[in-house]
Amino acid sequence: MRSRTALVLVACVALSPLSASAPAQITRIEFRPAPPEQGAGVIISLLGSGQCSYTIDFGDGEKERRTADLPDRMRHVYAPDKVYDVVATPEPPCEGTARARIDIKAIERGIWNITVQPGPSTKEPEVIVTIEGRGSCTVTVDFGDGKEQKIEGTLPATVNHTFPRTGTYEIHGWADAPCRGDTRVTVEVTR
Repeated sequence: MRSRTALVLVACVALSPLSASAPAQITRIEFRPAPPEQGAGVIISLLGSGQCSYTIDFGDGEKERRTADLPDRMRHVYAPDKVYDVVATPEPPCEGTARARIDIKAIERGIWNITVQPGPSTKEPEVIVTIEGRGSCTVTVDFGDGKEQKIEGTLPATVNHTFPRTGTYEIHGWADAPCRGDTRVTVEVTR
């Protein structure tokens, strides 16, 4: 009886690493202007986990097949003043598909991303929201809790926001003309 129990335990221990590993997965695409020392173009970051083979359609007629440990970064040059739909499609066993729209004019003058970090308050659910972009712009931020705030000035810009309670919120930011850009991020706010 004792040897059967030991055999079952050894089999469970041997199988647990196989079932614990999560499949490689693509989750989303982010954009940033390429630094001046890298020349013109946009840095495209494909976020996710694990090693994936995938095809990225840049939305301008060009596609590229890549294999990388995610996150993966690449540089691509677009024609100016146009909107492109970028799609990353994985090959099995990698999972997920990421789609994003890039407005090239917004990369020159406008917003392209919102990032969120926990705020300094320990008593209230507070976050620090950074509106990433370039140029002097007026940006409206809808915090997803019924409150909006207009921010005017040179981007990037940072604002603190306290939520009425913990929960999941979609933060939406958009730039007023002549700047461009529209972006959203979903956050889980805890104390």
